[in-house]
Amino acid sequence: MDITPEETQRPVSPQEVAHKMRLEYSRGVKSRTVRTLQGANELLERLDRHDFDLGMFLKDAAEFLSRQVGIATVTIAVWNPTIQRYRFRAAVGLREEGLKSLEKLSFTKDQVFDEKRYPSHEISRHTRLYLDEERAYVSGEESSFARPSMLSMKRTSSTESLEGDYLCVFFYGRNRETLGWIELSGTRMRMLPDTETILWAELIARILGMAVTLKEDALGPERR
Repeated sequence: MDITPEETQRPVSPQEVAHKMRLEYSRGVKSRTVRTLQGANELLERLDRHDFDLGMFLKDAAEFLSRQVGIATVTIAVWNPTIQRYRFRAAVGLREEGLKSLEKLSFTKDQVFDEKRYPSHEISRHTRLYLDEERAYVSGEESSFARPSMLSMKRTSSTESLEGDYLCVFFYGRNRETLGWIELSGTRMRMLPDTETILWAELIARILGMAVTLKEDALGPERR
């Protein structure tokens, strides 16, 4: 009677199965998608510690999108209830001059959603696209871009990213109030962000909405 190879193999224990999976999870070769998922998960885990520093959290979220998703410039604006305006609180990819200009900017709620001031196109419920040709910035804001000298150049394809192009991915509180937004400008390939990139940014925006809401709850209603 012939014995098949399968019948000569020794049984594999549950412990061996678990050990192999654990090693692959912690030390195995990871694709870009897996690395990005891990980074997003690490951000979420930090929300379990309610004493997290919001400023550092915003900075890490901006660096995550720049590093893992390939965005050239990432800035994050958050509503400041004390002055009743949005202010930028994190930025990655700007030179010192751009950072200084960004720090001076602030916006009322009406200004942010004024289509005459900042003409835009809806991409999804959370994301709006602002294009260089439509000059989606007001006088004085040019220096807040990474390369202001390259504003108003001619577009040669529908996927090309110009200096004045940017996406705003908004995040919200419990009552759908706009708590702030992530601003994405350019990719390392100088192409407009693709659908996968936008979806990652929308996921991070949701996490930021949770983070800001947690901090608001900790501060109490007088700060909202």
